[in-house]
Amino acid sequence: MNHQLRGVIIPVATPFDAADEAVDVAALELNFGMWGATAVAGYMVLGTNGEFKAIDDDESRTVIATAAANKGDKTLIVGAGRESTRTTIAFIRTLEPWADAIDYISVLTPNYFAKLDDGPALADFYTAVADASPVPVLLYVAPGYANGVTVPPKVLAELADHPNIAGIKDTSPTMMTEYMVAAGSRDDFAVMAGSLSNIMTCLAFDGPGGVVSAANYLPDECARLTDLYFTASPEAARRYYRLLQGVAKSGGGKQGVASLKAAMNIRGYRAGAPRRPLRPIGAEAESQIRAALDTGLAELAAFQA
Repeated sequence: MNHQLRGVIIPVATPFDAADEAVDVAALELNFGMWGATAVAGYMVLGTNGEFKAIDDDESRTVIATAAANKGDKTLIVGAGRESTRTTIAFIRTLEPWADAIDYISVLTPNYFAKLDDGPALADFYTAVADASPVPVLLYVAPGYANGVTVPPKVLAELADHPNIAGIKDTSPTMMTEYMVAAGSRDDFAVMAGSLSNIMTCLAFDGPGGVVSAANYLPDECARLTDLYFTASPEAARRYYRLLQGVAKSGGGKQGVASLKAAMNIRGYRAGAPRRPLRPIGAEAESQIRAALDTGLAELAAFQA
C-alpha cells in the first residue's frame, strides 16, 4: 500500500565521490541511516536537489536501488521525468525491480520545447505516463528549473480524475492557490508544496505538507513545522515557520545545491560537492553558513508553541 503524502519529504541530495564524481553509495547509505532516525515522512530522490539532470540512467537506478534498500517505513518518491512520452515511459519500465518499494513516481513537466508544451500536450503526456506506470504518478511543476513550464489549472483538474495520478508537487512561486482550487475537495489527489516558501499556503488550504530542501540538513526541525500545524495550532506553526525560513535561507539556501550540500556536510551528513560544472562554495561562504546554522538551531530549539 502506498504511504500517505503527509508531512515533510526530503528531496534527497545525491552525494558524489570526491575523486571521480561517481555516485557515492556509501555516503548515500549513511545519510539514509541518519534521516531514518528523524521525524520526516519520506524521501524524494532524483529531483532538483538530487541533480538528476547531471545523472545518467544507470546512475539513477543506482540511486533508486540504494533508496529502496534504505527507506525503512518511510515514503519513497522517485523522479523519472524525461523530455518525451516514450523515453519517460521507457525509463519507468526499467524500475520494475523496485516497484514494491517505490510509492510514487514524480514526473517533471517536459520543457525543452517550452512553447510546444501547451495544455493538451501536457494532458496527453501525463495521461500516457500514468497509464503505463506500475505505481501512482505525481505531477512535478518547477518553472524556475523547467523553462517556465507549468501545468494549467484546467489541465490539472482533468488529470486529477485519472486513477493513477495521485497529486502534484508544486515548486512554482504563484500557482499553489490555483492548483488547490482546481483540485477541489478530492481526498485522492494531493497538492503538495515543493518548497519551504509555499508550504504554509499549502497547509492553509488543508494540503498535506511538502518537499523541503532544508530537510536534507534540518530534518527534525522541518518535520516539526507540519507537526505543529496538525497537532498544536496554525498560529504556532506560522511563528515557527518564520524562524525556520530564516535559518533555511541563511544556512543553506543562498547558492542552491552547492550551499545545501555545504550545510549537510556541516551537520554531519556526507554530501560532498555538486557535480561539475556546478562548483562548491568557498571557505568564507561555508563559515557564514556554519555561523547561521549555529544561531538558527539555537533559536529553533528554544521555540515554544
